[in-house]
Formats: sequence, C-alpha cells, structure tokens
Amino acid sequence: MAQENVCDILIKNTVPVTTPVEGRLPVFVWARIPANLSEQQLMDYLTELEKRKIVLLTGWKIPKNDIEKGIEEALKIDRIRKKLGLDVFVDATSIVYQFFDGSEQTAHIDDNGQPFFDTSFSKGVKIGCPFRIESRYPVIESRIRKFLEAYKKEGINIKYWAVDWEVDGPMEWNDAWNNSKKCKICRQNIKNIENFEEFQKAIRKKRAELQKIVFVNNVKEFYPDCLIGNYAVNPHDGYRYWYDYFEKEVEGAKYQKKHNALHRKWFDEFRGSGYTMAMPVIYTWYKFFNDYTFEQKEYRWFYPLMKEITSAGKNTGSGIPIISFVHWQTVLIPEKVPDDFVPLSREKYKQLLWHMLLRRHNGFCLWSPLKEMPEEIKVVDEVYIESLKYNDFILHGTPVFWDVPEEPETVVSGIKLKNKLLFVRTDFGKSEVIEKNIDGKKVKIPAVSGPAIIEIK
Repeated sequence: MAQENVCDILIKNTVPVTTPVEGRLPVFVWARIPANLSEQQLMDYLTELEKRKIVLLTGWKIPKNDIEKGIEEALKIDRIRKKLGLDVFVDATSIVYQFFDGSEQTAHIDDNGQPFFDTSFSKGVKIGCPFRIESRYPVIESRIRKFLEAYKKEGINIKYWAVDWEVDGPMEWNDAWNNSKKCKICRQNIKNIENFEEFQKAIRKKRAELQKIVFVNNVKEFYPDCLIGNYAVNPHDGYRYWYDYFEKEVEGAKYQKKHNALHRKWFDEFRGSGYTMAMPVIYTWYKFFNDYTFEQKEYRWFYPLMKEITSAGKNTGSGIPIISFVHWQTVLIPEKVPDDFVPLSREKYKQLLWHMLLRRHNGFCLWSPLKEMPEEIKVVDEVYIESLKYNDFILHGTPVFWDVPEEPETVVSGIKLKNKLLFVRTDFGKSEVIEKNIDGKKVKIPAVSGPAIIEIK
C-alpha cells in the first residue's frame, strides 16, 4: 500500500466547504506539494484541496545545485494552479538560507585580526558578523530573481510568497552579544554595544534591512500586490512571549517576569522589513508548562498564547493581513514528562483559535509533522468551516476586548458589528454570567460554549 502523502492526509481529514467564503482567506498548510507527482495527480489533489479551501505551498529549491531543475519542478505545479485558476503560495525557504555560509568573508574579526564565528544557535550553523554579511546579498538575490523571472515569463501570478527564515542572518540571543563585543567590526558599528537594548536595536535593524533588500524588494518588483511574509515577523506590543527552539535567554537583557517566564523586550523588525503580511507564531511550546505555575494547568498554555495573540492583533494595522502559524500538540515535548503534566486540551485549543479570529487574526497557517497532521488539520478545519457562518462580523466588525487575565478566570474575545456582538469565552473557573464594558455600556456575557451572538442594548 502506498504511503499517504500530505495531500492524502489533508483530504482524508477534512470536508468540502459548502458555506460561501466571500472575502475570507483560505486555510494555509505549511507543507509543500510533493514534486514527484504526475500532472494528473497534481490536478486531482489541487482540485480536492480547493473544495476544502486549503492551500499547500510550492517549494522553491535547488536540488543538487541545479537551479534550472528546481525552477522546472516548481513550474510543473504552478502551471496547473494557473490552469485551475488557483492561488499560488510560494515557500522560498530553501533558496534564501546561507547568508552566513561559514565563509571567512562573513566571520567576526577579533582584535588580532583573526576570524571567528558564533556557534551557539544550532548544530552546524556559523553566525558571523552582521556588518560583513552584505557580500552575500547578490548570491541569494540571484536565486530569487531567477525563479521570479521564470514565473513571470509563464504568466503565473504569485499571490503569497513567504519564508521560514530564522536560524540565519544577524541575531541577538544566545552568545551573540558576547561574540559581538569581541568583534572589532561590531564595536565600530554599534556605538553603545555594552547596552543590550542598543545592541538588539542595531542587530534587528540590520536583519530587517536585509529582508527588505533581498526578499521584499525583489518580489515586489515582479509582483507588486503579492502578500509577502516571514515566520515570526509581525507587529507587536514590544515583547515576545515565547522562545524558539534555538533561542536562549541573555543575561543583561530586559525582561518582564511572570512566574518563571521571562518575556523578552523585542524590537519592531516588521516595520523595517517591508513585509505585507504578518505571520505570528502560536505554538504550544513545552517550555510554557514549567515557566508558569498556575494551579489551573491549562492556563499555563492559554495565558502566554493569548498574550502573543493579543500583541499581534492589537498592534497590526487593518491593511496588513495576519496569517498566523498555529500548532496544538505540544511542541518540543521530551520523551519523559512530569507526572503532573497536563497538555492543552482539544476543546481549549479550538476555543483559542476562535479567540484569534475575534482578535484580528485573519487566517491560519498550520505547521505540523505528518504524524500529527490528521488531528491538527481536523481542529483547524472545524473552526474555519464554523467561522464562515460569521463572515459579516469577521470581515466587517471591530474587535472590542483585548485584556488577558493575569490569573485563571474567564477569557472573552468579541467583535462588534452595529448593535450586535459575536463573542467566544473560555472559562478557567466558574461558568457564570459576567459583565463587560463596550463603548460605555455594560453588556452581560452569558455562559455558553462556542461562539454566540448577543444584542448590545
């Protein structure tokens, strides 16, 4: 029996959409359409996915350093999308890495003129000097432009272009600050390098500039209306409430402390990058369970995720779509967990997705290993299909609740449209009627499960 690929899993675990989508975004899945399929298979899979309003990505890659082969593999998929009138979503991650390629010309330089690298981020990754990286711009840029030129020649319109560009380029966490203080080039370019906030600002500005010059400007030149984004780059409230797998805290940086968690002060990289869509990350990182000490253990997940959801939703302008990376099953969970470990339940995760929609997040981009994909896509699909019944609110209403309770209690999100309120509530205590203030009016929020509409009197 042939092994199921990602298309089989998605189609098997979802249902066709029968409610009008109107102006809503589809469900994006951060996985690539297999390149080894026949044209008929591609057409069949893409047709079935379109019925479900699910968009998979076309991967841009360079197999065995053969860029022409990579371009042809991508075009094979997107010629069919063009033929079927479907949106094209490109994942260009594979071709944009290696700004820091380990070459001496990108290395830090110590006071004796000797090159050195920062190896504290990920195995095999050599992070060099942020101010010696520009020599790599033309290398990455040429790869992007070759793909763009080929697509333009074929008359294929790219609607979405994104990357998962994280462990590369200038960064400020782990041992980066200490290494930059030893580098004479970094010291020359960062006036007050002993101040972490100044160091972070200089590093993130350089990182934003890089993405704008090499990624955004080139894609916009060919496709001015394309939505362009990167994993975890989004407007925010000045803090980040989670840590990626390669990141460690830095002594001397500024934090807001909540229990054992250190919420990091974060620079606004989005503004300088020129990206046209925000892509925040809403994952159940295992670290949350030990970082927070709420006795209501599911609130250990809900609290930081709602903080991140609210940070992105409240601070992103209405003209910027928010397409959020989501994942439910615990990320980076160890083989052995404590006896008192409690994961986020399916019910609470489903409610969390609803809170996202009612706090200005426009769509979901599901990331998941294949073994977890069946359950992951089912929940997202359920919420998406249910939410289509409330298109008027989601497309035209105004979010009215932004608070995140500091202790486990009822969490409420809502969208106001004229004199009506679409709301969802998640109870971490008593399920009872509560009062909320909307435009100076006290509104009673009944204890109901799932989304509901009430009149504002």
